[in-house]
Amino acid sequence: MEFASANFLFIFLPVVFLLHLVLPWTKVRNWLLILASIVFYAWGNVYYVPLMCLSALVNYLFALMAAKGEGRKKPALILAAVFNIGLLAVFKYAAFAVETVNGVFGAALPVPEILSPLGISFFTFQALSYVIDSYRGDIKPTRNFGHFLLYISFFAQLVQGPIIRWSTIERQFTERKLTLEGAAEGLRHFIIGLAMKLIVANTMGRVTAFVFGIEASGLNAAYAWAGAICFLMQIYFDFAGYSRMAVGLGLMFGFTIPENFDHPYIAYSMTDFWRRWHITLSRWFRDYVYIPLGGNRRGAFRTGVNKIIVFLLTGLWHGANWTFVVWGAYNGLFLLGENYVKKTKFRLPKPVTWVYTIIAVTVGFVIFNSPNMAYAWAMIRNMFSGFDIAPETVAALSAVFKPTVLAVLAVSFVAATPAASLVDSRLAGRPKLRAALRYSAALVLFVLCVFFIASGNYNPSIYTKF
Repeated sequence: MEFASANFLFIFLPVVFLLHLVLPWTKVRNWLLILASIVFYAWGNVYYVPLMCLSALVNYLFALMAAKGEGRKKPALILAAVFNIGLLAVFKYAAFAVETVNGVFGAALPVPEILSPLGISFFTFQALSYVIDSYRGDIKPTRNFGHFLLYISFFAQLVQGPIIRWSTIERQFTERKLTLEGAAEGLRHFIIGLAMKLIVANTMGRVTAFVFGIEASGLNAAYAWAGAICFLMQIYFDFAGYSRMAVGLGLMFGFTIPENFDHPYIAYSMTDFWRRWHITLSRWFRDYVYIPLGGNRRGAFRTGVNKIIVFLLTGLWHGANWTFVVWGAYNGLFLLGENYVKKTKFRLPKPVTWVYTIIAVTVGFVIFNSPNMAYAWAMIRNMFSGFDIAPETVAALSAVFKPTVLAVLAVSFVAATPAASLVDSRLAGRPKLRAALRYSAALVLFVLCVFFIASGNYNPSIYTKF
């Protein structure tokens, strides 16, 4: 079960929301949400529910140990790191490691067939941040296991984030308030995210799947750019859509969940892009990897090494494939280059830097979405050289880019900018008109989403596998 499904929209969410609304005590509401979150997670794969609960229990105990005297703090932190990284190593990277060994050394080790639990990278990083913050004394770990279990398992952000820090949500387990305005605003945010996913990401996803399904030898510039641009839109509206739905669901249940995106496609540099893209993950790596490694405090060379390490890990976090590692290194090298150029005080006009940034991001996402580096290179090579386009290519793309697809693509270009937010802010002095437009638009979007669900459209989910 996922947010963009009929079971979630018309059965799970209404039942849980109404029960949460009528129950009189916050403690009981918390246990309702824990039960609902376990049901939600079990819908994807019931066999991994014990693993998620075990992860919560172990990290809960390690955090309590890490907050105690000096004799227990460091061992608790080390054990927590080993446990959490071990979970990722076994369930996410074991097959990749064996395949790499076999490829490098010509071995024939059996490749383990282990299904990666949904959202394991998200809930593992969230739990590890809790233990580290307890070790540092930044937070006081809770003795209420129910609160911590809800923190780890809350269905609104369990499988696709954002990654929430305990300090931002701790008081909401006991002091949150439910209001009609909050629930309405949360529902509006949820519908916007749902539309981003169902209408834009899924429509673009069909074109992406078509192009990336073409053999490398059959690619040309038209195919490559069509696939690259559509995936650029698909991945943003898929992930940002789920993040928006998480924010909305949080508000509906009285929680404030942090924003995860800030219009990354208007960025004027790759550095700016990473301040706007997957914000909670970037902050996680900054606070728990980059700064502990020394950040930018130990000279230019060490700063560069630290950034490359962070981006290699960022790439690896996304998946067990060399394409993700290369994608991470690719982004890290751009940031290093921009840091060097910044010191020279060389400046280009903003339109030029925007074009450079969006092309660099687009090429990076081609690497991200390719099955291997050979295919990624074929795509990139054809983007900039394969301009001999046969009539068959034009016919094939014409069949894929139907008028509705072109319309959605055009809308996505506008929706990826702050245009709607600027219009909304200009209506701040006219609250009744603003509210009417907000909720009328949400209603129209919801009707369109129901249509897309009923029509059984293509519905992939990019980030649940991470």
